Amino acid sequence: MVAEEAIELGRKLDILIALTLCQLEHRTDPSDVIAVLSRFEIEPREVAAILGMTSNAVRVARHRLRRSVRTRPRGLAKRN
Repeated sequence: MVAEEAIELGRKLDILIALTLCQLEHRTDPSDVIAVLSRFEIEPREVAAILGMTSNAVRVARHRLRRSVRTRPRGLAKRN
């Protein structure tokens, strides 16, 4: 196996683990899943395929997530 293939396989396994954890934690809100998958720098079209959304809807959700993180006062965690 070529090093690049091994890296890609590891990346895909990390994504599967993250999705499994979302499911185990009962995170069914798409924005939660998008936030988790964004950490892996997955393209919006890939996230859209996973969630059954359009890539534009994923882009909008990512933008809103980034905006909400920027506007949140430092030191305060988001309450659920």
